[in-house]
Amino acid sequence: MNKPPLKIGITGGIGSGKSHVAGVLRRWGIPVYDTDREAKRLMQESADIRRGLTALLGPGAYGADGKPDKARVAAYLFGSPEHARRINGLVHPAVQDDFLRWAAGQDAPLVAMECAILYESGFDRLVDEVLLVVAPEDVCLERAMKRDGATECQVKARMAAQMPDAERRARARYVVDNGSGADVEPALKELLARMARERQPRD
Repeated sequence: MNKPPLKIGITGGIGSGKSHVAGVLRRWGIPVYDTDREAKRLMQESADIRRGLTALLGPGAYGADGKPDKARVAAYLFGSPEHARRINGLVHPAVQDDFLRWAAGQDAPLVAMECAILYESGFDRLVDEVLLVVAPEDVCLERAMKRDGATECQVKARMAAQMPDAERRARARYVVDNGSGADVEPALKELLARMARERQPRD
């Protein structure tokens, strides 16, 4: 029987560059599960989510193309914390099950999950280790504004709503700095090697 892969979670604040780190891992041949992308897929494909969203939002929850009405979903989601809890209660369990099936089907010693809300969603419980990607706030702000075409106020509001890096750092064992503009690959290679070394005695 094949040994199950080591599962790592990649997380970080807005503009930290976690997607860049995930892209590096993919180039190295490491399978990466993108929770944001897969959640959108499941919201379209899952019959259970479709029933749940329709019950919450009404018959207009899905458009004629079979896709969720983004504006309607967003308006409900951000309407109140209780609304967010209800939608997350539909989507997060489906993503969790999908990730575990996906990970079990990978023929690789290491797989990764990219998730902006790894701790907030409880998905950290699904992985063996967490890799936190960090960068200075001004760098994150500039990246997010450029990427999303957002204003400084908009990005700062999103930053204020997310889990502080200090809290993430207190929970993550491995941290990679992606803010200097230097090539992050050497540091990432060292972290993965350290992760393997530190886990070896426990296996």
